Formats: sequence, C-alpha cells, structure tokens
Amino acid sequence: MFGNRRPRIGQELLDVPMGDMIRQMAFAIAEAQIQLDQNSIDVAEMMGGLRTITDDLGNVTFEDSRVFFGNELVQINTAIALHNSSEDVLLKNEIRKALGEGNYTPNLEVHTDQEIPKNEDISTDEALTYNGMIYIKNEGGTSDPATAISFASFQIALKGSINPSNEISLPRRISMMELGFTPTFYQFVDTIIEVKISIKYTQEGEIGYSRTTNNRSSSASLGIGFGRIKGGRSVQTSQVNATYSQKYSYSAEGSSLLRTKLVPIPPPAVLEQRIQMMLEQEIIDQENSN
Repeated sequence: MFGNRRPRIGQELLDVPMGDMIRQMAFAIAEAQIQLDQNSIDVAEMMGGLRTITDDLGNVTFEDSRVFFGNELVQINTAIALHNSSEDVLLKNEIRKALGEGNYTPNLEVHTDQEIPKNEDISTDEALTYNGMIYIKNEGGTSDPATAISFASFQIALKGSINPSNEISLPRRISMMELGFTPTFYQFVDTIIEVKISIKYTQEGEIGYSRTTNNRSSSASLGIGFGRIKGGRSVQTSQVNATYSQKYSYSAEGSSLLRTKLVPIPPPAVLEQRIQMMLEQEIIDQENSN
C-alpha cells in the first residue's frame, strides 16, 4: 500500500569508499615520507660541510657550508694560496682583513664615479670596486674600460717586505657535524582511518474510511371504479468517504577521521659511525699538514 521505498541500508554502508580512502592516505604518507627523507639527506649534506647546487642546465657545483668557529694560526704564504684558490667570498674577505691593508697587492679601493672605471683610473697596486664587481687594469689604452672580475675570482699577492713565514690568525671553518650536530629524521607512525555513518529512516501511514447510507421511498394510489390501486418505490444511496496520508523521511550522515603521527627517530647507526670516521680522518689530515 505504501510502496517499496525502504532504503537499502546495507548497500549504503558498502558504498562508503573505504578502499579509496586507505589507498589515497597511504600514497599521501608515502610521498610525504620521501620528501622528509630527502630533506634529511640535504640537511646531512649541508652539515657535512658541502652543499650540492644544481643550476637550470643541470650543472652541479659544490658550496662550502661550514661555519666560522674559533680561530687558527696559518702562515701568510698558506693564507695567500688559500685566498687565491678559493671562491668563498667571505673567506677571502677574512683573509684580506687578517693580512691588513698595505700588506698585499692589489689593494681594493671604492670607485666613486658614476661611470665604469677606465684603465687611467686605476693605479698599479690597486683595484676598484664598482656595482658589485672588481675592476683591474688591463693592457689596453688608458681610456679603455678596465677589466671586470667577480669578488670570488679576485686574487692577491704578498708585498715583498712581508715575511711569508709569519703567521696570522684566521677564522676556522668547521662543519656542523664537527660541532656535534646530527641531522634529524622523521617517520609517520600510528596511522588511523575511522569512518562513521548514521542512517535514519522513518515511514508513517494512515487510512480513514467512512460510509453513509440514505434511503428514500415514495408511494402513489389510483382509483378506478370501485377500487383503488396503490403503488410505491424506494431508492437507497450510499456515500463513501476515504482519506489516505503517508509520511516518509530518510537521512544519512557520514564523517571520516584520518589521523597520523609524525615523530623524530634517531639517525642510523651506520651514519653515526661514518661521521665519526670522517672526523677522525680530518684530524689526521690536519696534523699531517702541519
């Protein structure tokens, strides 16, 4: 009477995409774990003292990522050689500061004009800085522009009056691992997937029925001669009133909870052993060089 409108609650539960949710979360965690491991590798590389740099063309270079910590005594001729072989602008600047102005050539001066320095603007024992570049004299004419070089490629020479065996104090560069730092690794643990679904179904029906019967009758007589003839008829009617009502409601509510925990884990034992071996070898190399 009310029709077959009842929901298939079992099918509603089966329609929850549990497999897709587990798969998507697993892939998301796997991709995030790869990114975390790659970041830890980059940090380990940086803490080791060298950082890999890849340009847009795929060329790979290395940058010194050590930090200045403490000082060490270095002979002047060694400091000059270190200055000219290094492309570390900060280290080259520290070496020139330790040597002192006037003890090396060419000496750096600031070019105050608004035009690119020319050969005639530069004396024999100096170089000029202008717009982030260093300009040195070349073999061209006096009015020709001077040659521009970067601070990283700037080289110096010791003046003849200075004893190259003398020692100067230079900032010592040490890797983060030499100072006791180790990279931190992270891992996802305790992953929970929780799905809740609430289904509510109600159906109400009501039928009302009533019947009313009406009777009608009529009679008539007809006189003929000495007698009368009587006749009559009756009519019966029935009225039926029917009422019908139905209420139907259906609601389904669902919620899902995806939760995971990110925790730090100790660095691998092999990495710690490798770091210890590397530090011991560096100490041996420094003792042999001295």
